[in-house]
Amino acid sequence: MPLLGARQRVSRRLAGDGERALAAAGIGAVLVLVVAACARQAPPLPSAPAAPLPGVTVTLRWSAPVDLDLYVTDPVLETVYFANSRAASGGVLERDTRCAGRQPGEQAERVRWTNPPPGRYRVGVDFPEACGAPTREAPWALTVEVDGRRQELTGHARLAEREPLVLEFTVPREDRR
Repeated sequence: MPLLGARQRVSRRLAGDGERALAAAGIGAVLVLVVAACARQAPPLPSAPAAPLPGVTVTLRWSAPVDLDLYVTDPVLETVYFANSRAASGGVLERDTRCAGRQPGEQAERVRWTNPPPGRYRVGVDFPEACGAPTREAPWALTVEVDGRRQELTGHARLAEREPLVLEFTVPREDRR
């Protein structure tokens, strides 16, 4: 099934459910994004822009007093997350945030490939713990960078509801440094 067709079906499904469909516009031929039915527009979280890096960087940011977990699955279906911090494809969990030792303010988790294999990547978000606060929902912001080209998406995570697919993107089969 073509990825564009799947994206159109997701947009129709969101609109049919009365939800606002996100504009999951790709960045040229580099990123093709598919927004899963769980994603909604949310207020952006504050961030300081960083210099773009070569490769793939996926960053999840949030400010609520909760533990969110980032999951990124590579083209050979290995997932990088807190329990598998290094993938055979070169993906590394560079930053993991937990309730223990949490500092006030913005939190982040980041997965990075310096020389990513071409193919489809899938991104998921989990909300396993509320860090002692009565919070049951937390807004998040996701940034995907492929060779310095950036795409952002926002949404909400719900306590004890893992969303295995909030975003898909493709790294093209071009010369990879």
